[in-house]
Amino acid sequence: MLFRKKDLAGLILPLLLEQIIMGTIGMADMLMVASAGEAAVSGISLIDSINMLFQSMFSALATGGTIICTQYMGKGEPGQANFAAKHLLAFSAVFSIGIFVLCFLFRFQILNGLYGTAEEAVLREAMTYFYFSMTSYPFLMLLDCCSAAFRAMGNARLPFVVTFLMSMINIALNAVFIFGYGWGVFGAGLATMIARIVSSFALFGLLWKSRGVISARSFVGTGWEFDMVKNILRLALPTGLEDSIFHIGKLLVQGVVTSFGTAAIAANAVALTVSEFTHMPGYAIGLSLLTVVGRCAGAREYAQAEHYIKWIGALSLAITCLAAILSAIFAGPIAELYHLSAGTEDTAVALMRWQALACALVWVLAFNIPDALRAASDVRFTMTVSLLSMWIFRVGFSYIFRAFLDIGVVCVWFAMFLDWTFRASVFTWRLKSGKWKEKMFL
Repeated sequence: MLFRKKDLAGLILPLLLEQIIMGTIGMADMLMVASAGEAAVSGISLIDSINMLFQSMFSALATGGTIICTQYMGKGEPGQANFAAKHLLAFSAVFSIGIFVLCFLFRFQILNGLYGTAEEAVLREAMTYFYFSMTSYPFLMLLDCCSAAFRAMGNARLPFVVTFLMSMINIALNAVFIFGYGWGVFGAGLATMIARIVSSFALFGLLWKSRGVISARSFVGTGWEFDMVKNILRLALPTGLEDSIFHIGKLLVQGVVTSFGTAAIAANAVALTVSEFTHMPGYAIGLSLLTVVGRCAGAREYAQAEHYIKWIGALSLAITCLAAILSAIFAGPIAELYHLSAGTEDTAVALMRWQALACALVWVLAFNIPDALRAASDVRFTMTVSLLSMWIFRVGFSYIFRAFLDIGVVCVWFAMFLDWTFRASVFTWRLKSGKWKEKMFL
């Protein structure tokens, strides 16, 4: 077997802890900002929707690089794996800086075009947070790429340690800037930006000193090959296009949420924060599938890949169900922490509990199985299904439900649950069909 149980535990456990910490920090951020009022919470929520769009692009590039590196390792070509990592890092740097420049030049058009119906106070807070978010994009991209390189080598411990460091810096600076200086959204944005800068340089320094298969120091003087960039992009572009259009759809859905008013935006923001926390374990395990299945696919060991998919998938389902149950049980006490108005709090609790139910039933099948398929290079199928599902169910039915059902902002979540159910059904069929085994790029 390519991976012993000890190897899997060493890969999965740090990823789980990393995602749990990030989820906890996300909740802590929102709790701290909540002291500045619902306009502050709403403003950050609007920008977080934009952030998730660009973060998905960065993650897609990192995913493409991870798959290429793991498949080269599976083929027994460590030099090519290192060469691929170099191209990933260089291209990602250019790409993320370009995103920052575009966001800065068109910042007013972006906010007014997406959220022009929001209240002036909400838009003002959103713009403040957007400045810090866009400035941190290149550093976030660097962090993602270095993390991907370590995970490709089977080392999830170092990215976890650096993420923990970033989280501690973020919390400490939030406390100082928000509670000490009373800077509100400005303080939250500044704290996040500083934490990302410090952690990205720390992880790059560790990659520079690495003695593993991939080392940034060995990048110097190794030349360039367009075909290597092309290989990374052949995997990254479908995933990036899928995730980008997915989040563009979410931005349109956020417009539906905005139409229900500031209270609905705040309730939706709290519920999204908690829902991300319940998804964190499954997301972490999905990252481990990229490494494990990618290595197996590179070695053409598909029987082992299927074994690991079943075993890791069962683990993901158990942990995700536990997280969903806990979020449903403690929805009320969690909502109280945000100091929302009574009506807003009731809405947030209802959203959290509906989300917990759907998450326990279908989330793992909808999102972990496509991770395994992508690791085996079956990226075009996952892209096509995801895009169709997104636009038909999540976006289309959000507008249909708003027009015909008098149930408020929960209509957006019901549309999302339809999206998850469709994805789960199709991806499960694809996995069982075995067609994903025919999609190797290398």
